[in-house]
Amino acid sequence: MPEMSTQSQVLDRTDLQGGKRNKAYVFRNGQRGGRWSLYFFNPEKKSRHRFVLRHPNGRFPDPTPTGLDEAVELAQERYIELRTKADEGEAVNVLTIGEMVNRFLTKEQRRISSTPHEGITDGRFRLIRNQTRHFLNFCSRKGGCGASKQVHLFRRTYLDTYQQWRQDTTDAIDKAGRVLPRPTTLNGEFSTIRRMFREVALAEGFITRDQLPEIPSAKVPKDQSYRRSAFSAEEWVQLEKTARLYWTKGLTRWSQTGSPLGFHKITRGPNKGQDSTRPITRNSLYGVIQGKGTRKSTRAQIQQDHRLMLYLAMRISMESGIRIGSLRKMRWSHISDNKTLSKEEQKVWCLIEVPPENTKTGRWYELSAPVVRHLERLREITRHKRRSDLLFTNQSSGAPLSSRIWGDSLKEMLVESGLATWSEDDSNNCRKIEVTSGKTLTWYSFRHSWITFALERGVPVATVCNNCDTSIQYVQEHYFHYDAKRATGALLTGRSRAPKGGINAEWMRDPYVKGEERSRHNSSRILDYKLATVPTKSQQWKN
Repeated sequence: MPEMSTQSQVLDRTDLQGGKRNKAYVFRNGQRGGRWSLYFFNPEKKSRHRFVLRHPNGRFPDPTPTGLDEAVELAQERYIELRTKADEGEAVNVLTIGEMVNRFLTKEQRRISSTPHEGITDGRFRLIRNQTRHFLNFCSRKGGCGASKQVHLFRRTYLDTYQQWRQDTTDAIDKAGRVLPRPTTLNGEFSTIRRMFREVALAEGFITRDQLPEIPSAKVPKDQSYRRSAFSAEEWVQLEKTARLYWTKGLTRWSQTGSPLGFHKITRGPNKGQDSTRPITRNSLYGVIQGKGTRKSTRAQIQQDHRLMLYLAMRISMESGIRIGSLRKMRWSHISDNKTLSKEEQKVWCLIEVPPENTKTGRWYELSAPVVRHLERLREITRHKRRSDLLFTNQSSGAPLSSRIWGDSLKEMLVESGLATWSEDDSNNCRKIEVTSGKTLTWYSFRHSWITFALERGVPVATVCNNCDTSIQYVQEHYFHYDAKRATGALLTGRSRAPKGGINAEWMRDPYVKGEERSRHNSSRILDYKLATVPTKSQQWKN
Protein backbone atom coordinates (compact mmCIF):
# COMPACT_ATOMS: atom_id res chain seq x y z
CA MET A 1 0.00 0.00 0.00
CA PRO A 2 1.38 3.43 -0.88
CA GLU A 3 2.66 5.53 2.01
CA MET A 4 0.30 8.36 1.12
CA SER A 5 -2.68 6.17 2.05
CA THR A 6 -1.90 6.69 5.70
CA GLN A 7 -1.64 10.47 5.43
CA SER A 8 -4.99 11.48 3.87
CA GLN A 9 -8.52 10.49 4.84
CA VAL A 10 -10.15 10.76 1.38
CA LEU A 11 -8.42 8.72 -1.35
CA ASP A 12 -9.64 7.67 -4.81
CA ARG A 13 -12.86 9.64 -4.54
CA THR A 14 -15.57 8.63 -7.04
CA ASP A 15 -19.00 10.31 -7.25
CA LEU A 16 -22.05 8.06 -7.30
CA GLN A 17 -24.43 8.11 -10.23
CA GLY A 18 -27.52 10.13 -9.26
CA GLY A 19 -25.96 11.17 -5.98
CA LYS A 20 -25.38 14.81 -6.79
CA ARG A 21 -28.30 15.98 -4.60
CA ASN A 22 -26.78 14.32 -1.57
CA LYS A 23 -23.16 14.89 -2.58
CA ALA A 24 -22.73 11.11 -2.34
CA TYR A 25 -19.40 9.55 -3.25
CA VAL A 26 -17.22 6.58 -2.38
CA PHE A 27 -13.66 6.89 -1.18
CA ARG A 28 -10.88 4.99 0.52
CA ASN A 29 -10.27 6.10 4.09
CA GLY A 30 -6.53 6.43 4.49
CA GLN A 31 -6.88 6.68 8.26
CA ARG A 32 -8.68 3.30 8.41
CA GLY A 33 -6.35 1.13 6.43
CA GLY A 34 -7.71 2.26 3.07
CA ARG A 35 -11.17 0.74 3.57
CA TRP A 36 -13.83 1.84 1.11
CA SER A 37 -16.49 4.13 2.60
CA LEU A 38 -19.60 6.04 1.53
CA TYR A 39 -20.11 9.76 2.16
CA PHE A 40 -23.75 10.94 2.35
CA PHE A 41 -25.17 14.42 3.03
CA ASN A 42 -28.75 14.85 4.29
CA PRO A 43 -29.92 18.30 3.10
CA GLU A 44 -33.12 18.20 5.21
CA LYS A 45 -31.24 17.92 8.52
CA LYS A 46 -27.94 19.40 7.31
CA SER A 47 -26.09 16.35 8.58
CA ARG A 48 -23.12 14.49 7.14
CA HIS A 49 -22.60 10.74 7.42
CA ARG A 50 -19.78 8.33 6.60
CA PHE A 51 -20.33 4.56 6.42
CA VAL A 52 -17.73 1.82 6.01
CA LEU A 53 -18.83 -0.47 3.16
CA ARG A 54 -19.03 -4.20 3.76
CA HIS A 55 -20.91 -7.24 2.50
CA PRO A 56 -23.71 -8.85 4.56
CA ASN A 57 -21.27 -11.60 5.60
CA GLY A 58 -18.90 -8.97 7.02
CA ARG A 59 -16.33 -9.05 4.22
CA PHE A 60 -14.83 -5.72 3.10
CA PRO A 61 -14.00 -4.78 -0.49
CA ASP A 62 -10.34 -4.90 -1.48
CA PRO A 63 -8.80 -1.79 0.24
CA THR A 64 -6.95 -0.84 -2.95
CA PRO A 65 -7.97 1.01 -6.12
CA THR A 66 -8.79 -2.38 -7.69
CA GLY A 67 -11.77 -2.73 -5.32
CA LEU A 68 -13.52 0.35 -6.73
CA ASP A 69 -16.18 -1.50 -8.75
CA GLU A 70 -17.11 -3.69 -5.81
CA ALA A 71 -17.28 -0.64 -3.52
CA VAL A 72 -19.46 1.32 -5.97
CA GLU A 73 -21.92 -1.57 -6.17
CA LEU A 74 -22.25 -1.73 -2.38
CA ALA A 75 -22.41 2.06 -2.09
CA GLN A 76 -25.19 2.30 -4.66
CA GLU A 77 -27.40 -0.09 -2.69
CA ARG A 78 -26.69 1.73 0.56
CA TYR A 79 -27.27 5.12 -1.06
CA ILE A 80 -30.75 4.14 -2.28
CA GLU A 81 -31.62 2.98 1.24
CA LEU A 82 -30.34 6.20 2.81
CA ARG A 83 -32.03 8.40 0.20
CA THR A 84 -35.37 6.69 0.88
CA LYS A 85 -35.03 7.23 4.63
CA ALA A 86 -34.09 10.88 4.16
CA ASP A 87 -37.06 11.54 1.85
CA GLU A 88 -39.48 9.90 4.33
CA GLY A 89 -38.04 11.85 7.27
CA GLU A 90 -36.56 8.81 9.00
CA ALA A 91 -33.23 8.77 10.78
CA VAL A 92 -30.40 8.18 8.38
CA ASN A 93 -27.91 7.04 10.98
CA VAL A 94 -29.62 4.53 13.28
CA LEU A 95 -28.65 3.27 16.72
CA THR A 96 -29.67 -0.02 18.30
CA ILE A 97 -30.44 -0.67 21.96
CA GLY A 98 -27.28 -2.74 22.35
CA GLU A 99 -25.09 -0.06 20.76
CA MET A 100 -26.65 2.61 22.98
CA VAL A 101 -25.81 0.59 26.10
CA ASN A 102 -22.22 0.05 24.95
CA ARG A 103 -21.71 3.75 24.20
CA PHE A 104 -23.17 4.72 27.57
CA LEU A 105 -20.93 2.29 29.46
CA THR A 106 -17.87 3.51 27.55
CA LYS A 107 -18.71 7.09 28.48
CA GLU A 108 -19.30 6.18 32.14
CA GLN A 109 -16.07 4.20 32.34
CA ARG A 110 -14.13 7.29 31.32
CA ARG A 111 -15.61 9.09 34.35
CA ILE A 112 -13.99 6.73 36.87
CA SER A 113 -11.76 8.77 39.16
CA SER A 114 -10.10 8.29 42.52
CA THR A 115 -10.56 11.99 43.33
CA PRO A 116 -13.72 12.57 45.41
CA HIS A 117 -16.59 14.22 43.51
CA GLU A 118 -14.52 14.40 40.31
CA GLY A 119 -16.31 11.49 38.67
CA ILE A 120 -17.54 8.06 39.76
CA THR A 121 -15.91 5.23 41.68
CA ASP A 122 -15.25 1.70 40.46
CA GLY A 123 -18.11 0.49 42.64
CA ARG A 124 -20.51 2.99 41.10
CA PHE A 125 -19.50 1.89 37.60
CA ARG A 126 -20.11 -1.76 38.50
CA LEU A 127 -23.57 -0.83 39.75
CA ILE A 128 -24.36 1.03 36.49
CA ARG A 129 -23.10 -1.92 34.46
CA ASN A 130 -25.37 -4.30 36.39
CA GLN A 131 -28.34 -1.96 35.88
CA THR A 132 -27.77 -1.86 32.11
CA ARG A 133 -27.43 -5.65 32.10
CA HIS A 134 -30.90 -5.98 33.63
CA PHE A 135 -32.25 -3.61 30.97
CA LEU A 136 -30.67 -5.62 28.14
CA ASN A 137 -32.02 -8.87 29.61
CA PHE A 138 -35.48 -7.29 29.71
CA CYS A 139 -35.24 -6.30 26.05
CA SER A 140 -33.75 -9.66 24.99
CA ARG A 141 -36.22 -11.87 26.84
CA LYS A 142 -38.62 -14.09 24.95
CA GLY A 143 -41.20 -11.82 23.37
CA GLY A 144 -39.05 -8.73 23.94
CA CYS A 145 -37.97 -6.18 21.38
CA GLY A 146 -34.37 -7.46 21.29
CA ALA A 147 -31.05 -5.68 21.69
CA SER A 148 -30.98 -5.01 17.93
CA LYS A 149 -34.09 -2.84 18.14
CA GLN A 150 -33.47 0.66 16.79
CA VAL A 151 -33.89 3.34 19.44
CA HIS A 152 -36.14 5.52 17.28
CA LEU A 153 -38.55 2.57 16.95
CA PHE A 154 -38.56 1.83 20.71
CA ARG A 155 -42.17 1.94 21.94
CA ARG A 156 -42.66 4.73 24.50
CA THR A 157 -44.66 2.57 26.94
CA TYR A 158 -42.39 -0.45 26.60
CA LEU A 159 -41.01 -0.13 30.16
CA ASP A 160 -44.40 -0.27 31.88
CA THR A 161 -43.92 -3.99 32.62
CA TYR A 162 -40.27 -3.68 33.69
CA GLN A 163 -40.97 -3.67 37.44
CA GLN A 164 -43.19 -6.75 37.27
CA TRP A 165 -40.61 -8.57 35.12
CA ARG A 166 -37.79 -7.77 37.57
CA GLN A 167 -39.83 -8.99 40.52
CA ASP A 168 -40.84 -12.18 38.70
CA THR A 169 -37.29 -13.02 37.61
CA THR A 170 -35.82 -12.23 41.04
CA ASP A 171 -38.56 -14.23 42.80
CA ALA A 172 -37.35 -13.45 46.32
CA ILE A 173 -38.37 -11.58 49.44
CA ASP A 174 -36.32 -9.94 52.18
CA LYS A 175 -36.31 -10.80 55.87
CA ALA A 176 -39.39 -8.64 56.47
CA GLY A 177 -41.36 -10.44 53.74
CA ARG A 178 -41.15 -7.58 51.23
CA VAL A 179 -40.82 -8.31 47.52
CA LEU A 180 -37.38 -7.89 45.96
CA PRO A 181 -35.97 -5.89 44.31
CA ARG A 182 -36.96 -2.94 46.48
CA PRO A 183 -38.50 0.22 44.97
CA THR A 184 -35.28 2.15 45.61
CA THR A 185 -33.35 -0.42 43.55
CA LEU A 186 -35.84 -0.22 40.70
CA ASN A 187 -35.88 3.57 40.72
CA GLY A 188 -32.09 3.53 40.45
CA GLU A 189 -32.37 1.32 37.37
CA PHE A 190 -35.05 3.57 35.88
CA SER A 191 -32.78 6.57 36.43
CA THR A 192 -29.91 4.88 34.57
CA ILE A 193 -32.21 3.92 31.67
CA ARG A 194 -33.44 7.50 31.47
CA ARG A 195 -29.87 8.77 31.37
CA MET A 196 -28.96 6.36 28.56
CA PHE A 197 -31.73 7.60 26.29
CA ARG A 198 -31.08 11.26 27.09
CA GLU A 199 -27.27 11.30 27.06
CA VAL A 200 -26.75 8.98 24.08
CA ALA A 201 -29.81 8.56 21.87
CA LEU A 202 -31.17 12.10 22.27
CA ALA A 203 -27.89 13.98 22.63
CA GLU A 204 -26.40 12.35 19.53
CA GLY A 205 -29.48 13.00 17.40
CA PHE A 206 -30.80 9.47 16.96
CA ILE A 207 -34.20 10.39 18.42
CA THR A 208 -36.15 13.56 19.11
CA ARG A 209 -37.43 14.67 22.50
CA ASP A 210 -40.92 13.48 21.57
CA GLN A 211 -39.54 9.97 20.99
CA LEU A 212 -38.11 9.61 24.50
CA PRO A 213 -39.68 6.58 26.23
CA GLU A 214 -41.87 7.11 29.26
CA ILE A 215 -39.85 5.99 32.29
CA PRO A 216 -42.09 4.81 35.17
CA SER A 217 -41.23 5.01 38.87
CA ALA A 218 -41.55 2.27 41.46
CA LYS A 219 -43.72 3.13 44.44
CA VAL A 220 -43.72 1.61 47.91
CA PRO A 221 -46.91 -0.36 48.67
CA LYS A 222 -49.04 1.26 51.37
CA ASP A 223 -48.83 -1.84 53.57
CA GLN A 224 -45.02 -1.90 53.50
CA SER A 225 -42.40 0.33 55.06
CA TYR A 226 -38.82 0.93 53.96
CA ARG A 227 -37.69 3.11 56.83
CA ARG A 228 -34.02 2.96 57.75
CA SER A 229 -32.98 0.27 60.22
CA ALA A 230 -31.94 1.77 63.54
CA PHE A 231 -31.13 0.42 66.98
CA SER A 232 -33.76 0.62 69.67
CA ALA A 233 -32.69 2.07 73.01
CA GLU A 234 -32.52 -1.42 74.54
CA GLU A 235 -30.49 -2.79 71.61
CA TRP A 236 -28.02 0.08 71.81
CA VAL A 237 -27.47 -0.36 75.56
CA GLN A 238 -26.96 -4.09 75.07
CA LEU A 239 -24.52 -3.60 72.18
CA GLU A 240 -22.46 -0.91 73.90
CA LYS A 241 -22.18 -2.79 77.18
CA THR A 242 -21.09 -6.14 75.74
CA ALA A 243 -18.66 -4.49 73.29
CA ARG A 244 -17.04 -2.52 76.11
CA LEU A 245 -16.87 -5.30 78.71
CA TYR A 246 -15.96 -8.28 76.51
CA TRP A 247 -15.23 -7.63 72.84
CA THR A 248 -12.70 -4.81 73.32
CA LYS A 249 -10.83 -6.97 75.86
CA GLY A 250 -10.53 -9.92 73.50
CA LEU A 251 -13.11 -12.00 75.37
CA THR A 252 -16.29 -13.73 74.29
CA ARG A 253 -19.17 -15.38 76.12
CA TRP A 254 -19.83 -17.83 73.26
CA SER A 255 -18.19 -21.11 72.33
CA GLN A 256 -16.64 -21.78 68.93
CA THR A 257 -19.87 -23.52 67.90
CA GLY A 258 -21.94 -20.46 68.82
CA SER A 259 -23.51 -21.72 72.07
CA PRO A 260 -23.42 -19.67 75.28
CA LEU A 261 -20.77 -20.67 77.82
CA GLY A 262 -23.06 -19.95 80.75
CA PHE A 263 -22.17 -18.50 84.16
CA HIS A 264 -19.74 -19.35 86.92
CA LYS A 265 -21.17 -21.31 89.85
CA ILE A 266 -21.51 -19.80 93.30
CA THR A 267 -18.91 -21.51 95.51
CA ARG A 268 -20.06 -20.49 98.96
CA GLY A 269 -23.07 -19.34 100.91
CA PRO A 270 -26.67 -20.50 100.88
CA ASN A 271 -26.80 -20.35 97.05
CA LYS A 272 -23.73 -22.54 96.56
CA GLY A 273 -23.87 -24.47 93.29
CA GLN A 274 -26.25 -22.07 91.58
CA ASP A 275 -25.40 -19.82 88.63
CA SER A 276 -23.89 -16.47 89.50
CA THR A 277 -24.16 -13.28 87.46
CA ARG A 278 -20.51 -13.63 86.32
CA PRO A 279 -20.39 -15.07 82.77
CA ILE A 280 -17.84 -17.61 81.64
CA THR A 281 -15.59 -16.15 78.94
CA ARG A 282 -12.85 -17.37 76.63
CA ASN A 283 -10.15 -15.64 74.62
CA SER A 284 -11.17 -14.68 71.08
CA LEU A 285 -7.91 -13.14 69.81
CA TYR A 286 -5.17 -14.91 67.91
CA GLY A 287 -1.60 -15.04 69.19
CA VAL A 288 -2.37 -15.15 72.92
CA ILE A 289 -0.37 -17.78 74.79
CA GLN A 290 -2.46 -19.26 77.57
CA GLY A 291 -1.04 -19.68 81.03
CA LYS A 292 -0.11 -17.66 84.07
CA GLY A 293 2.56 -15.03 83.51
CA THR A 294 2.43 -15.19 79.71
CA ARG A 295 2.01 -12.13 77.49
CA LYS A 296 0.07 -11.34 74.38
CA SER A 297 1.86 -11.43 71.08
CA THR A 298 2.41 -8.19 69.19
CA ARG A 299 -0.23 -9.22 66.67
CA ALA A 300 -2.80 -9.89 69.38
CA GLN A 301 -2.11 -6.51 70.99
CA ILE A 302 -2.60 -4.74 67.65
CA GLN A 303 -5.86 -6.64 67.12
CA GLN A 304 -7.07 -5.55 70.54
CA ASP A 305 -6.07 -1.95 69.80
CA HIS A 306 -8.09 -2.11 66.58
CA ARG A 307 -11.08 -3.41 68.53
CA LEU A 308 -10.92 -0.55 71.00
CA MET A 309 -10.52 1.96 68.14
CA LEU A 310 -13.60 0.61 66.38
CA TYR A 311 -15.56 0.61 69.63
CA LEU A 312 -14.72 4.32 69.95
CA ALA A 313 -15.69 4.81 66.30
CA MET A 314 -19.07 3.32 67.16
CA ARG A 315 -19.45 5.71 70.10
CA ILE A 316 -18.44 8.73 67.99
CA SER A 317 -20.87 7.76 65.24
CA MET A 318 -23.68 7.26 67.75
CA GLU A 319 -23.03 10.65 69.41
CA SER A 320 -22.59 12.70 66.22
CA GLY A 321 -24.68 11.14 63.44
CA ILE A 322 -21.75 11.48 61.04
CA ARG A 323 -21.74 9.26 57.95
CA ILE A 324 -19.46 6.25 58.16
CA GLY A 325 -17.63 7.33 54.99
CA SER A 326 -16.87 10.73 56.50
CA LEU A 327 -15.82 9.15 59.80
CA ARG A 328 -13.32 6.86 58.09
CA LYS A 329 -11.75 9.88 56.33
CA MET A 330 -11.64 12.10 59.42
CA ARG A 331 -8.26 13.58 60.36
CA TRP A 332 -7.09 15.15 63.60
CA SER A 333 -6.97 18.55 61.87
CA HIS A 334 -10.76 18.39 61.39
CA ILE A 335 -11.37 18.59 65.16
CA SER A 336 -11.43 21.91 67.03
CA ASP A 337 -12.67 23.40 70.30
CA ASN A 338 -15.98 25.20 70.54
CA LYS A 339 -14.90 28.54 72.04
CA THR A 340 -18.50 29.61 72.64
CA LEU A 341 -18.85 27.03 75.42
CA SER A 342 -17.58 27.16 78.97
CA LYS A 343 -14.39 25.39 79.97
CA GLU A 344 -16.35 22.55 81.53
CA GLU A 345 -18.55 22.09 78.46
CA GLN A 346 -15.49 22.12 76.19
CA LYS A 347 -14.31 18.99 78.00
CA VAL A 348 -17.34 17.21 76.55
CA TRP A 349 -18.31 18.98 73.32
CA CYS A 350 -16.18 19.79 70.28
CA LEU A 351 -16.58 20.84 66.64
CA ILE A 352 -15.92 18.46 63.74
CA GLU A 353 -15.33 19.85 60.27
CA VAL A 354 -16.36 17.67 57.33
CA PRO A 355 -14.73 18.96 54.10
CA PRO A 356 -16.49 18.56 50.73
CA GLU A 357 -14.22 15.72 49.60
CA ASN A 358 -15.31 13.66 52.63
CA THR A 359 -19.06 14.09 52.23
CA LYS A 360 -21.63 12.24 50.21
CA THR A 361 -23.27 15.47 49.01
CA GLY A 362 -20.05 17.36 48.22
CA ARG A 363 -21.00 20.16 50.62
CA TRP A 364 -18.83 21.43 53.47
CA TYR A 365 -20.45 21.36 56.89
CA GLU A 366 -19.56 21.42 60.56
CA LEU A 367 -21.17 19.51 63.40
CA SER A 368 -21.11 19.64 67.18
CA ALA A 369 -20.85 16.44 69.20
CA PRO A 370 -20.07 15.36 72.81
CA VAL A 371 -17.16 13.12 71.81
CA VAL A 372 -14.12 14.79 73.41
CA ARG A 373 -13.51 11.95 75.86
CA HIS A 374 -13.74 9.34 73.10
CA LEU A 375 -11.23 11.29 71.02
CA GLU A 376 -8.85 11.62 73.96
CA ARG A 377 -9.00 7.86 74.54
CA LEU A 378 -8.44 7.25 70.83
CA ARG A 379 -5.41 9.53 70.87
CA GLU A 380 -3.90 7.45 73.68
CA ILE A 381 -4.22 4.27 71.61
CA THR A 382 -3.18 5.29 68.12
CA ARG A 383 0.41 5.75 67.08
CA HIS A 384 -0.39 8.28 64.36
CA LYS A 385 -1.20 11.58 66.07
CA ARG A 386 -0.09 14.27 63.62
CA ARG A 387 -2.75 16.72 62.52
CA SER A 388 -2.63 15.36 58.99
CA ASP A 389 -3.08 11.74 60.14
CA LEU A 390 -6.34 9.83 59.92
CA LEU A 391 -8.06 8.92 63.17
CA PHE A 392 -8.53 5.26 62.29
CA THR A 393 -5.39 3.68 60.85
CA ASN A 394 -3.89 0.21 60.90
CA GLN A 395 -1.45 0.25 63.79
CA SER A 396 1.01 -2.06 62.02
CA SER A 397 1.07 -0.51 58.53
CA GLY A 398 -0.23 3.03 59.06
CA ALA A 399 -2.74 2.60 56.22
CA PRO A 400 -6.45 3.32 56.71
CA LEU A 401 -8.36 0.47 58.32
CA SER A 402 -9.70 -1.77 55.56
CA SER A 403 -13.39 -2.20 54.77
CA ARG A 404 -13.12 -5.81 55.86
CA ILE A 405 -11.90 -4.84 59.35
CA TRP A 406 -14.76 -2.33 59.69
CA GLY A 407 -17.38 -4.81 58.48
CA ASP A 408 -16.19 -7.89 60.37
CA SER A 409 -15.75 -5.93 63.61
CA LEU A 410 -19.35 -4.73 63.61
CA LYS A 411 -20.59 -8.26 62.93
CA GLU A 412 -18.51 -9.60 65.82
CA MET A 413 -19.94 -6.94 68.16
CA LEU A 414 -23.50 -7.75 67.09
CA VAL A 415 -22.96 -11.47 67.67
CA GLU A 416 -21.28 -10.89 71.04
CA SER A 417 -24.22 -8.76 72.19
CA GLY A 418 -26.73 -11.42 71.16
CA LEU A 419 -28.35 -9.19 68.54
CA ALA A 420 -27.21 -11.53 65.76
CA THR A 421 -25.93 -15.05 65.12
CA TRP A 422 -23.42 -16.38 62.61
CA SER A 423 -24.99 -17.65 59.39
CA GLU A 424 -24.66 -21.26 58.31
CA ASP A 425 -22.50 -20.25 55.33
CA ASP A 426 -20.26 -18.02 57.45
CA SER A 427 -16.51 -18.41 57.00
CA ASN A 428 -13.36 -16.52 57.88
CA ASN A 429 -13.08 -15.39 54.26
CA CYS A 430 -16.62 -14.02 54.18
CA ARG A 431 -18.31 -13.33 57.49
CA LYS A 432 -22.11 -13.49 57.43
CA ILE A 433 -24.63 -12.95 60.21
CA GLU A 434 -28.36 -13.26 60.77
CA VAL A 435 -29.79 -10.33 62.77
CA THR A 436 -32.29 -11.64 65.30
CA SER A 437 -34.75 -8.76 64.82
CA GLY A 438 -34.68 -9.05 61.02
CA LYS A 439 -33.23 -5.56 60.64
CA THR A 440 -30.40 -4.68 58.29
CA LEU A 441 -27.86 -3.36 60.78
CA THR A 442 -24.75 -1.71 59.35
CA TRP A 443 -22.42 1.12 60.34
CA TYR A 444 -25.01 3.45 58.83
CA SER A 445 -27.49 2.27 61.48
CA PHE A 446 -25.68 4.37 64.11
CA ARG A 447 -26.38 7.50 62.07
CA HIS A 448 -30.02 6.48 61.70
CA SER A 449 -30.23 5.81 65.44
CA TRP A 450 -28.75 9.22 66.27
CA ILE A 451 -31.34 10.97 64.10
CA THR A 452 -34.17 8.89 65.58
CA PHE A 453 -33.11 9.46 69.19
CA ALA A 454 -32.55 13.20 68.60
CA LEU A 455 -36.06 13.61 67.20
CA GLU A 456 -37.53 11.65 70.10
CA ARG A 457 -35.72 13.96 72.54
CA GLY A 458 -37.44 16.92 70.90
CA VAL A 459 -34.46 18.37 69.03
CA PRO A 460 -35.83 20.60 66.22
CA VAL A 461 -35.83 18.91 62.83
CA ALA A 462 -33.88 21.77 61.25
CA THR A 463 -31.12 21.43 63.86
CA VAL A 464 -30.91 17.68 63.33
CA CYS A 465 -30.69 18.09 59.55
CA ASN A 466 -27.98 20.74 59.64
CA ASN A 467 -25.89 18.84 62.19
CA CYS A 468 -25.81 15.68 60.06
CA ASP A 469 -25.96 17.18 56.55
CA THR A 470 -29.31 15.95 55.30
CA SER A 471 -32.58 17.48 54.14
CA ILE A 472 -35.79 17.99 56.10
CA GLN A 473 -37.75 16.15 53.42
CA TYR A 474 -35.46 13.12 53.71
CA VAL A 475 -35.83 13.06 57.50
CA GLN A 476 -39.61 13.36 57.26
CA GLU A 477 -39.80 10.49 54.77
CA HIS A 478 -37.51 8.09 56.61
CA TYR A 479 -37.35 9.01 60.31
CA PHE A 480 -39.83 11.60 61.56
CA HIS A 481 -43.16 10.48 63.01
CA TYR A 482 -45.37 13.44 63.88
CA ASP A 483 -47.36 13.04 67.09
CA ALA A 484 -49.93 15.80 67.60
CA LYS A 485 -50.49 14.82 71.24
CA ARG A 486 -46.84 15.41 72.12
CA ALA A 487 -46.50 18.52 69.95
CA THR A 488 -48.65 20.81 72.09
CA GLY A 489 -45.71 21.99 74.17
CA ALA A 490 -43.74 22.94 71.07
CA LEU A 491 -46.74 24.66 69.50
CA LEU A 492 -47.17 26.80 72.64
CA THR A 493 -43.70 28.28 72.20
CA GLY A 494 -43.96 32.08 72.27
CA ARG A 495 -47.47 32.10 73.73
CA SER A 496 -48.61 32.56 77.31
CA ARG A 497 -50.47 29.54 78.59
CA ALA A 498 -54.17 29.78 79.37
CA PRO A 499 -54.86 30.00 83.12
CA LYS A 500 -56.38 26.91 84.65
CA GLY A 501 -60.14 27.16 84.76
CA GLY A 502 -60.02 30.62 83.19
CA ILE A 503 -62.28 31.84 80.41
CA ASN A 504 -60.09 34.76 79.37
CA ALA A 505 -58.88 34.49 75.77
CA GLU A 506 -55.74 36.54 76.42
CA TRP A 507 -53.42 33.64 75.54
CA MET A 508 -54.96 33.34 72.06
CA ARG A 509 -53.99 36.86 71.01
CA ASP A 510 -51.54 36.86 68.10
CA PRO A 511 -48.98 39.67 68.68
CA TYR A 512 -48.06 39.74 64.97
CA VAL A 513 -51.55 40.62 63.69
CA LYS A 514 -52.40 44.34 63.53
CA GLY A 515 -55.58 45.32 65.35
CA GLU A 516 -55.47 42.23 67.49
CA GLU A 517 -55.01 44.34 70.63
CA ARG A 518 -58.19 46.35 69.99
CA SER A 519 -60.26 43.33 69.05
CA ARG A 520 -59.02 41.54 72.13
CA HIS A 521 -59.92 44.55 74.30
CA ASN A 522 -63.41 44.80 72.76
CA SER A 523 -64.07 41.09 73.08
CA SER A 524 -62.96 41.27 76.70
CA ARG A 525 -65.39 44.17 77.41
CA ILE A 526 -68.25 42.27 75.73
CA LEU A 527 -67.44 39.19 77.74
CA ASP A 528 -67.35 41.19 81.01
CA TYR A 529 -70.69 42.82 80.12
CA LYS A 530 -72.34 39.47 79.46
CA LEU A 531 -71.07 38.12 82.73
CA ALA A 532 -72.35 41.19 84.57
CA THR A 533 -75.84 40.91 83.04
CA VAL A 534 -76.27 37.26 83.89
CA PRO A 535 -78.21 37.05 87.24
CA THR A 536 -76.64 35.08 90.04
CA LYS A 537 -78.39 32.13 91.67
CA SER A 538 -79.36 34.24 94.72
CA GLN A 539 -80.92 36.87 92.44
CA GLN A 540 -82.81 34.18 90.55
CA TRP A 541 -84.08 32.80 93.90
CA LYS A 542 -85.28 36.23 94.97
CA ASN A 543 -87.07 36.76 91.68
